[in-house]
Amino acid sequence: MSLTKRLWDVARANITDFSGAFTRRHEDLLDDDTGPTSPGSVGTRAGEAARRVKDRAEHAWEQAYDAAQRRGGTRSGPSPTQLSRWYETLEVTAAASDDEVRRAYRRLINRYHPDRFASHPEKLAAATEVARKLTEAYNGVRAHREG
Repeated sequence: MSLTKRLWDVARANITDFSGAFTRRHEDLLDDDTGPTSPGSVGTRAGEAARRVKDRAEHAWEQAYDAAQRRGGTRSGPSPTQLSRWYETLEVTAAASDDEVRRAYRRLINRYHPDRFASHPEKLAAATEVARKLTEAYNGVRAHREG
């Protein structure tokens, strides 16, 4: 059997399975073990995947809620160590003006923006991490200065 014919058969089978979910009546789906809701079918696997994603999201939400409750629901602000780390990341001093902080952030994000390294996967991963840290530092310093 040729590869093209094999691919065509697989595609046709998937389309038939998918369209069968819309053409059968609900009672047929409940009684028929070979239909789209049978174990291992595309519909069942998609439903199980969606349920797992929902469960993970709920678990992450519960963890974040518990952490906020342990903190007392309020933040006291960044520690002095964290604040100095942010200034170091942005390559400015704590005495820098808001305009200098903004210019430093823009200069650095322009230098390390992930779009500049799209053709090199290793550099792209590193640039993405650096850009994330720069953004975190800039947002943290800005929030600290506003609040």
